[in-house]
Amino acid sequence: MTTRPLTRLFSSTTRPLSLLSSSTASSSSPSSSLLSPACAVPSSSASRGIKLPPLRYHVFKEPIPYPVGLKLQNDIIDRRLAAKTKDPVGSRGVGDLVLLLEHTPTYTTGRRDNSPNPNELHPEEKKVQNVGASFFITKRGGQVTYHGPGQLVGYPILDLNVMETSTRCYVEYLQAMLGDYVREISALGDTILAPHPDGHVGVFSSPTEKVSSIGIHLRHRITSHGFAMNITPEPLKWFDLVLACGLADVRASSLHDLISRSAVSNGVIPSLPSVADVAGDMVPKFGELFGREIVGLEGEGKHGVVTEEIEEIRTLVKKAEADAKEQNGNSGGWATEPDLSKSG
Repeated sequence: MTTRPLTRLFSSTTRPLSLLSSSTASSSSPSSSLLSPACAVPSSSASRGIKLPPLRYHVFKEPIPYPVGLKLQNDIIDRRLAAKTKDPVGSRGVGDLVLLLEHTPTYTTGRRDNSPNPNELHPEEKKVQNVGASFFITKRGGQVTYHGPGQLVGYPILDLNVMETSTRCYVEYLQAMLGDYVREISALGDTILAPHPDGHVGVFSSPTEKVSSIGIHLRHRITSHGFAMNITPEPLKWFDLVLACGLADVRASSLHDLISRSAVSNGVIPSLPSVADVAGDMVPKFGELFGREIVGLEGEGKHGVVTEEIEEIRTLVKKAEADAKEQNGNSGGWATEPDLSKSG
């Protein structure tokens, strides 16, 4: 089994990509055409008379072991709930945050995934023992999926009550945003499906190929977990070992595959983005989607106000980064491909 040493960091540069135009909010936009009638395209919070603080974001520079990322989400939500109890009005939306990262190789499944016996290994876990990836049963929705290097994971931690957004619409907004992005960067247009024609949630590059998954969890109406998008082909060998998302006739694809496919048909040399590039592209889209100023976690925003809640979240994020670096160092890196010599 080959492992990647601890030298793989997010690059400091991102490819320029325009923000979603104002037409995204029109009824004729690709986003709105894929939303259910109950979920109008989200208008800006200001237009609805809601004054919300900036939406913050943080991009991690090193792949995060799954338990570290899970603990961080739970700790941030604990802190947010404490702030709401202490100051229900003053804390409204202050801790809204989008975490963007890669995980070290990990398989996860959702809380509703049916296992025949809780005292036995999950059937999919039996397939991937000793291949170089962990396996966790989580509280998110959805079935088995894979997370690892080469894939961008997004964990929005948002108070849907404050944003006056239903759970269903929140999922549809994420799906539409991701679908629009994949269409835009791949130049494949209407061949990108979000959702699947049979109603499966996610972004599909054809009825039999999936490039992005969505699975969320809510606690007191604050979101966790989120989405994952395959950027490079690296995750695909790992996906091939399991029945991903419970879809037997759907295989994983990557953004690189889609861009290359479009480029070949158009006779051009493709420019393939890194995970860092895509993270940089996605950041402003969250601000556009929810009509809010978007600011780095370490930034101050237009009003220059940094609350105790934000300071504590910063501390939690720094600790998670330190824990990830230590754990990755102790394990000597992470596998770049599955070791099939020891698999079940």
